[in-house]
Amino acid sequence: MSGSTAPPVLPSPEPLTVPMGDGAVLSALRYPAGTGPAPVVVLITPYRKESMQHFPLLNLILSTGCHAVVADVRGFGGSTGPYYGVLSEREITDGVELLEWIAQQPFCENGTALAGGSYSGINQLLIAARRPKGLRCLAPWIAPTDTYRDMWKRGGIPSHTAWGARTLLSSQHRETRREGLRYFYLGLLEEDLDTAPFQQADLSAIAAPALFLGGWTDYFLRGSVRGFQQCAAPKRLVVGNWSHEPFVPKELGAELAAWFRHWLFGEGPDPTRPAANVALSRLDSDEWITLPGLPEPEWARWSPVREPVTRPVCVDLSCAPPAGPTDVSLMVDLSTDSGMRLWGESVTFDLPITEPTRLLGQVGLTLVSIVDNLVSGVDNCVDFDLHARVSVVDVDGAARQITEGRLRAAHRALDLDRSTVTPAGDVAIPWHPHTAADPVPPGEPVTLHVEIYPVHLLLRPGESLRLGLTAVRADESAEPARITLLPDTLVVLPVLGAPR
Repeated sequence: MSGSTAPPVLPSPEPLTVPMGDGAVLSALRYPAGTGPAPVVVLITPYRKESMQHFPLLNLILSTGCHAVVADVRGFGGSTGPYYGVLSEREITDGVELLEWIAQQPFCENGTALAGGSYSGINQLLIAARRPKGLRCLAPWIAPTDTYRDMWKRGGIPSHTAWGARTLLSSQHRETRREGLRYFYLGLLEEDLDTAPFQQADLSAIAAPALFLGGWTDYFLRGSVRGFQQCAAPKRLVVGNWSHEPFVPKELGAELAAWFRHWLFGEGPDPTRPAANVALSRLDSDEWITLPGLPEPEWARWSPVREPVTRPVCVDLSCAPPAGPTDVSLMVDLSTDSGMRLWGESVTFDLPITEPTRLLGQVGLTLVSIVDNLVSGVDNCVDFDLHARVSVVDVDGAARQITEGRLRAAHRALDLDRSTVTPAGDVAIPWHPHTAADPVPPGEPVTLHVEIYPVHLLLRPGESLRLGLTAVRADESAEPARITLLPDTLVVLPVLGAPR
């Protein structure tokens, strides 16, 4: 957006002060769509209710004939009350009480809805699972569903770590800054395993229809897809060529408007109809396809390691050679230290494409390797982080980044019952419990099943699919070590067969 672009114009808001059950109050602004009562679409945010980043969404809500309400979470902006940490139980209770309070106000008619992305997406899911009275629908986009696996510990590795400082330091409440930073950095991020501080949305408890909107280059894409798959309520999934920033592109705006008009006014066809409840763009194209749910791919096997390959274990990601370019602005990743696109690749393997091939789904990587020391008599390497990236190499040799995955080796334990296994018995989508750390035995083969984010792309003859790998030491020693990749390493590719 250029600096000369004027912000969207909104009607003057009405300040709202909403009492909570524990004596705190939430501060909110109501933007009226007209003078009479109407459904109310609610956005709950830690990013200050007055921020212009909300204006495109608020204008879209008003265009549907709904009132819009945007509220500060407790301990931020004008909202009071003690801050108990990111997405705390009390914060979710606040959301339930706020919705039920709004539903009883004279300006509200025909119930409420929830909207918003990222943080304001997962809080919708946690609130909706409590089934607040009057909630008619929700629309989480670019939203995580699992605060351990999607947000703070992807693959068991700390990620998105700069979010705490950027967000908590912006609170005008001294106690929120002090307690929030202590909780985030000395509690949440210091906890290695998937224990009490982390949350998964109970999607089976949600009764209101849910619209899941994701982006192929968004670092919460996993949450959008898994949210749709696991939600038991009426649902729809839309994934576009979007990344993670405040956005209401044309396709998303149309989806949101149609969603609210149907569920709040009864207008238009049911967007959750089973014959067409999934809409997917193809990466790097204008093509969209509509499907009755996510298809089961025809898994193809690729063995990239033909003979053992040995590379150093890096002491830090910055020591790896730079990776190929990406069309996504790196500011998206730098602003929160998400880890996406910010690291290089120590070794790459290419799969030549000989016929048009469409991939749709998650890529599965099973890495078999041995880690040992370069120098005898020093501390053994008992843990490392594996970073994997999938890129497409065009006919001219230029590579473009497509998708990524990561796993801390000590967290390699696998729950097969919750994993997706192909008919050939290969692990395509692993589920790691992250409930214990098992040190890597030096000099012995270990197997890592790495979850790589979903893709939808068309590979053409002359192109190649590239797997890039980097191992980074994750124990308390910086002594030199090496990793040897073994031929049992396997990639399973989600090939979409010809339409039947």
